[in-house]
Amino acid sequence: MNKVLFFDLLFSQAIGGTNFHGGGEYIKSVFYGLSKEYDGSYDLIVCYDTERFLDSWILEIIREKSINVCHVKTAEDIVKLIVDACSHDPKDKEVRFFAGLAYPYVNCTLPDSVISIGVCHGLRTLEKPYDRYAYLYVQSKSDIKELIKYVILKTRTTKKNRKVYENILKVFDVVITDSNHSAYSMKVNYPMQSQNREILVFYPPEKHIETVNETSTGRNEHYILMISANRWIKNSYRGVKALDNLYEKGLLSGVKTRVYGNLPERIKKGIKNTECFEFFGYVNSEELELAYKNCDIFFYPSLNEGFGLPPMEAMKYGKTCVISSICSLPELYGDAVYYCNPYDVVEMQNRVLQAIEQHIKQGVIQSKLMTIKRRQDADLSALVKLLSDA
Repeated sequence: MNKVLFFDLLFSQAIGGTNFHGGGEYIKSVFYGLSKEYDGSYDLIVCYDTERFLDSWILEIIREKSINVCHVKTAEDIVKLIVDACSHDPKDKEVRFFAGLAYPYVNCTLPDSVISIGVCHGLRTLEKPYDRYAYLYVQSKSDIKELIKYVILKTRTTKKNRKVYENILKVFDVVITDSNHSAYSMKVNYPMQSQNREILVFYPPEKHIETVNETSTGRNEHYILMISANRWIKNSYRGVKALDNLYEKGLLSGVKTRVYGNLPERIKKGIKNTECFEFFGYVNSEELELAYKNCDIFFYPSLNEGFGLPPMEAMKYGKTCVISSICSLPELYGDAVYYCNPYDVVEMQNRVLQAIEQHIKQGVIQSKLMTIKRRQDADLSALVKLLSDA
């Protein structure tokens, strides 16, 4: 029997004006793992927009392995290719389809004969659709539209969000998610639909980014690091407020805070001890790696995570992390980090001060990191096997 695997690379390409995003990096990592094992024993067809940016290393793999390419612009284009493939000699062909981001396919219908595998990285828009301080992050017309959706049109938006995840469970035969938290969230929110679908928990593959060797950024400063400051889901407002209060109390002498990712002006204006903070926009991967490498503490008070990779980026340099005690994070990081209630500014202060004065032991951090990495490698191997039916 001929076997065909359609692999969606389209949604590894630019989304929202940026060439690099979390879901896209996940897809690329899976493709890399799959390509290492690909031996031509089945037809591998990658689908992407050939007129748009795609990493040069991916294009090189496609050339070296003689992988078939289909030019597409939408999820519907990919579905049409799959339908066409199933219409020719269906009895002599097994067709599989992998979507590293399942969300674009929620309104699509795949042939019953296709073995479809989709990844749902979390249920954030259902679990945490809005925060009371989201208005502080409004910086564009699209931000205003989001507020209208979740404040004025709350009921309609909630129904729409519920339908998205329900449809993922309808469209895909196998649904992969990143954590037990997200898997059980599906089962709790969709008890009937989840009974009829296989839900697998595979840790996301490790990103292929080399660690930096530089020992210093050129500034001999001790600092706390925060990232993604323009996204309300990352909770920078409460986090910055907690740190500002510590500075006000004189409890962080000699320690600054670096905030990356365009902290909104509304939040900056409320800071009393501005001399203790340094603000950065979005930086390239190397600059961010240096920030992780040279910080004292990584502070990540996120309001929702399906997995939560950023603390790992700091832990690989042996850094002590203070992170939220919610969703998938305790499941992933165990006793290798300090936890805080992301809604409690005073508790955040407690944990940050504790982290500054009592760093977590290097052995504990490295042991947990190795455990996570072993699981990532094992799960990537299992996913590659599932896709290729090896």
